[in-house]
Amino acid sequence: MITNRIRNRAIAAVFSVTIAGLGAGALGAGTASAADYASEASFLEEISINGATLPGLSAEENIAAGYAVCADLTAGGSILDEISALEQTYQFEQGVLFLSASTTNLCPDFAR
Repeated sequence: MITNRIRNRAIAAVFSVTIAGLGAGALGAGTASAADYASEASFLEEISINGATLPGLSAEENIAAGYAVCADLTAGGSILDEISALEQTYQFEQGVLFLSASTTNLCPDFAR
């Protein structure tokens, strides 16, 4: 159940980002600040350095999954459940590192 929730939120987040980007292009305005892009770049760098990129996913999909982790934790999900769901969903053993990179770079208020 948690596994499907993370996957569905990641897909929804990618879709939302795509739609927002298309809308911004049509309006001629950006939707994300420079700080958001810097945080996302730092997130991608951290998961890359630590070998914690989600297998088979693009950079945008990794970012969306990171935001989904933040949303789940903010909604009251447990850290251990999130780590377990990440590792089961993506069949890799770096859930702790992925979650850490997510909370540090994408939802730093949660990490405090």
